[in-house]
Amino acid sequence: MQLRDLTMVFSSFASMAAGVFLPGLAGPLEAMPRLMLMVMLYLSFLAVGAGALWDELRAMPGIVCRLTVLRLLALPLFVFAVFRLIMPEFSLGALLLGAAPVGVMAAVFSLMLGANTALILVGNILTSLLLPLSLPLLLSCTDGVLRTLGTGGLDLPENFSLGGMTISLCITILIPFAAAMVTRALPRLAGDILRRQFPLLTTAIVISNLGIFSNYAGVLRQSPALILHALLASCLLCVVMTVAALPATRGMPRQVRLAFLISFGVINNILLMIVSNEFFTVNEALMGAAYLVPLYILLFYYRYCSRTPAPAR
Repeated sequence: MQLRDLTMVFSSFASMAAGVFLPGLAGPLEAMPRLMLMVMLYLSFLAVGAGALWDELRAMPGIVCRLTVLRLLALPLFVFAVFRLIMPEFSLGALLLGAAPVGVMAAVFSLMLGANTALILVGNILTSLLLPLSLPLLLSCTDGVLRTLGTGGLDLPENFSLGGMTISLCITILIPFAAAMVTRALPRLAGDILRRQFPLLTTAIVISNLGIFSNYAGVLRQSPALILHALLASCLLCVVMTVAALPATRGMPRQVRLAFLISFGVINNILLMIVSNEFFTVNEALMGAAYLVPLYILLFYYRYCSRTPAPAR
């Protein structure tokens, strides 16, 4: 493990623990997870301009399209089917997290491990920008198909609004994207910010974790079994998504293969946790928060994969 790896893992778990034992931070930091998420998205969008995005799409359109379709459509449906059989009470949470865009931390992991960072950054941008369209469409179609089959639908909350969720996602994602494109017009400022990307991301993660876990400190104390179940569900989801990536990576060059693996496991769970907290139930929100635990453990697995030759086609 390198120093940056250890710094990232330690600061993440330490801030989670601090949030649990300092519930008084829940009020002052209530708005911080969304704000810090927008900061992380801004830094991610800043790293790749619109020109670089189109260049990467032209360079390997098949790989980029495959990653986008698998991440936004195939993967969430697959994990939903698995959880519908194994842990049905968390199947909606699995669908939401499976549909999450490639996480901001994926690029950080990629730089640490020598993966194809350009592919990850483009995947992050595309899946993030498409999410306000893909997630409501996925929920609506899945719910409609399940009701047609007579299996009871997705059991969405009574006050759930697809339009409200779409607007919330657009605000959270498009504002950082627009701000990043404006900043890129100022090369000196953009360069200064990108040189400080790692400490800025780490600070944003720490503040976000403090806000998230202090908000759920009461639930953790009153219903420890619920958080254990949510943690088990998030760990199972992580394993299922990681295994699901393996067939798609056969025959790929090492850097591209590693980028695919990272893109399947490192998701923007904070975004979906915020959406779940706003529109769904505590099960989905807690599962999103608990995914932070297996997410950082994945770094050890990716470190191992980075040193293992890719299997032959």
